[in-house]
Amino acid sequence: MLEFLQRIFRPRPNKQEETDPDAVVMEKWDAVFSDPKNVRFDIKSESAYDAYLHKSGNTDCLVLGLRKAGCIAWIEDPLFRYGDLVIDGTFRLDSRGSYAAAGFLFRVVDERTCYSALISNKGYFRLDVLQNGMPLPLIGWTEVPGAETDRARGLPAADMPVSLKIIAWNSHIILAVNGIWAAEIKDSTISEGRICFAAACYDAPVHNDDEPYTAEAFLESFSVESRTLEVEKIYGQWENKADPRSCFHLAETFTAMNQPAAALIQLKKAWDDPACEKTQRELLLAARLALRLELLDEAETYIDNCIAAGAGTPLGREAGLERVKLLYIAKRYDELIAAAPEDGPGSGNGGSAEGACTEAAPRPEPSSTFYTLLGNVYMERNEVKRAARCYDEACRLDGSNGLAAKNAANAYELLGEKDEAIKRYLEAGRIFLSQDNYEDLGILVPKMLALDGSSREAHGLAGKWAFGVEDWTMAAQEFAEAERLRLALEPRPGRDPSLVFLQALLLIRQGKRPEALPLLEEAAALAPDFALFRFRLAESRFLLSGNSADPRMLADLEAALNLSSGEEDAPPDSGGSRLTCGWIHNLAAQTALGNNDLEGASRHLEKAAGILGEVPAIRVNRGGLRYLQGSLDKALAVLAVTSKDEDPEGMMSNCAGNLLVKAGRFEEADSYYQAALAAAPQNAEYICNRAACLIELGYYGEADSLLARLETMTPSALNLIAYIAIKKGEYQRAEAACKTALESDDGHAASLLSLGWIYTTLKRWDDARNILDRLNALPLSAEYKSRRDELKMRLEESLFKTVHCIACGRSWRILREPSPAPPIRLFAMPPDDLPAGTCPECGGVYCIACGKKNLDPEGRFLCPKCGKSLKLIDGGLKKLVYDWAAGALPRE
Repeated sequence: MLEFLQRIFRPRPNKQEETDPDAVVMEKWDAVFSDPKNVRFDIKSESAYDAYLHKSGNTDCLVLGLRKAGCIAWIEDPLFRYGDLVIDGTFRLDSRGSYAAAGFLFRVVDERTCYSALISNKGYFRLDVLQNGMPLPLIGWTEVPGAETDRARGLPAADMPVSLKIIAWNSHIILAVNGIWAAEIKDSTISEGRICFAAACYDAPVHNDDEPYTAEAFLESFSVESRTLEVEKIYGQWENKADPRSCFHLAETFTAMNQPAAALIQLKKAWDDPACEKTQRELLLAARLALRLELLDEAETYIDNCIAAGAGTPLGREAGLERVKLLYIAKRYDELIAAAPEDGPGSGNGGSAEGACTEAAPRPEPSSTFYTLLGNVYMERNEVKRAARCYDEACRLDGSNGLAAKNAANAYELLGEKDEAIKRYLEAGRIFLSQDNYEDLGILVPKMLALDGSSREAHGLAGKWAFGVEDWTMAAQEFAEAERLRLALEPRPGRDPSLVFLQALLLIRQGKRPEALPLLEEAAALAPDFALFRFRLAESRFLLSGNSADPRMLADLEAALNLSSGEEDAPPDSGGSRLTCGWIHNLAAQTALGNNDLEGASRHLEKAAGILGEVPAIRVNRGGLRYLQGSLDKALAVLAVTSKDEDPEGMMSNCAGNLLVKAGRFEEADSYYQAALAAAPQNAEYICNRAACLIELGYYGEADSLLARLETMTPSALNLIAYIAIKKGEYQRAEAACKTALESDDGHAASLLSLGWIYTTLKRWDDARNILDRLNALPLSAEYKSRRDELKMRLEESLFKTVHCIACGRSWRILREPSPAPPIRLFAMPPDDLPAGTCPECGGVYCIACGKKNLDPEGRFLCPKCGKSLKLIDGGLKKLVYDWAAGALPRE
């Protein structure tokens, strides 16, 4: 008995020590955030996030703070793995003005394979599975149950605790939010794994250095139930708790995800609730889903019910249009024709169907879609004229219906009406182009050119299509042909500004920005109210001159800002004009940085980030701003890259390298340049930057080899090659590199300066003077002006020297190597300011005024120190006296 009692009360080893952390366990566990020993989560911080325990009021919680936008971070419970489980968690999300989400990862195999359930600060949830790094959305963003009520109450995200329940049993996954069934789905991709608390920040338009985080998630309570019987029991309790509103939201989500069958199932599940009444909106959605699934009888029932609920309502009218589509799909053409307005272009003897238009199925309102389908019917019946009229009516009712315009063109082509056909083809082409529909436009291009190869508009559209699909050669050819045809017309029409603009962009792609500038100026003059043209013109002026204070560039930039001012508050999905506005503000920030207007740069950057998000170009300028504000460390923090996706083109790494070079930290800069080149190995700018850095470090051979990788030698690269050649004493190679650079850009100041130094070193004075003349004719920046003046001073020091009178200090600037002066005989005393000569003993030089004080009996100048006769030994001094004599004395 004693031994038995000893065994019962003997201290047992810690359960955590005797349990395999990789084991799949069945347990009930509640986290206690007030006790660090009972938290389990691996609480640690990394560069992208901080994790820590915190007491908020009377609530202890686990906090996950994200340091930047565009990232997702998680804290793992490393102790056990789970198969079937129920997760219950309550958390708050402080988005700090950004778009953020929080939730849980479960069945986590590794960072590349797991399930993810997140709820956003906008009141939506989603469920994804990640397998081998490939994300697959199981449920896209779907409205959280009760989110409409919360938004109506105006509660901020930080004040809205959210409870999320995840039930994963076998392949079934149920989500419940705030105690309401939200979704159920079946997926067997992953059977077991760990659990994590996660947070994501998708974008943070408002950037504030005083705020350490872009978003914070506070986990206030957490529990996991993994005992199989208990999980099965809980699943059974929730299996039939489907909320009708949640089902309808799910149906909308699955519709958007192009899963019509799943969407229709959710609608029917909602209608299984006896208390759920079918609304017009639900019936219309069900009709559309049934049509997509070709369940025509079922679709017709939904349509009839929707119309019966209110034929005159907007949804009832939409249902009438769905009925038209059903008649077309079912090939009930007589009924479709009978539904046409009696005075419309599609009315006539095409057929009749008794009861086609009744009170239950009234005549649909005329619409572009209706007449497009009616035109298709007449085309099938070979009634081409009626079809053409229907397509024209469809275009009249909806000017964006490119399909109707294309079909009209086909009809007129069949009728032999070439002019009408090409007119419709051009109309369809313009519509497709405005919609970025290059697939359909590409089908039209050969038809247009075959029908009328002499149409400048057709060639212009063909060029725009080729530009859009990046066929640069064809684009250039079609633009040139369109211009040739324009010039041949009488009277000659004006140029299409968009063609001029695209021709300029083609030249820029070829590295011919100076040649593109006149075309950009012309495009801006032809369309002065188009912000994009003024922006690209300002951008090119800035890139060509490098001068942030260029008045013409600033005028174009100001015009672009004014023209795009209305786009700043436009919705995020409003299109390209809003994005252009963002890039305009980014350029304005860049020029403000160049002008040391840090406040203006910060203001424009916030506007740009609000539109574009924290894209690499914005962060590059933000890093430059932090550097100018006096903090290189803050600049490097802004430019820090944690993944390749964050800086796919290496732009931020290159900028960090540039800032470190300015700070003289060349070894660190080189590591950043290497990272930039890893992202873009053939980027000429990055190659040149790293080569320049290697030159500063004295690695001339490595820099030379790096520059040899360039596919096309830019003037900047050739100038660096010249510098390396000079360091190696290869002056002939250096001269050849500079001349090649100047052949492609005769105003490349850096190459001119290098060539000037080469000529000065080689004592080719005339060539060096010519280089200075060319530099003087250029509009140089302050830096290049300083370098030009330095070259000029060096040239003058090489050519001239200054000689002083040892007695009074008078000076003469004379050539170091003058041409020999002919011998002369003087019969008159030269002026006092000319040199009297040099003492052969002490080397002292005296002017005539001082020399007069010490003359021998014969009137010759003597050195007052040595008593020796002064002589004009220096050729330069002798040349001064000779030039005076040649100009002052009479000649025979």
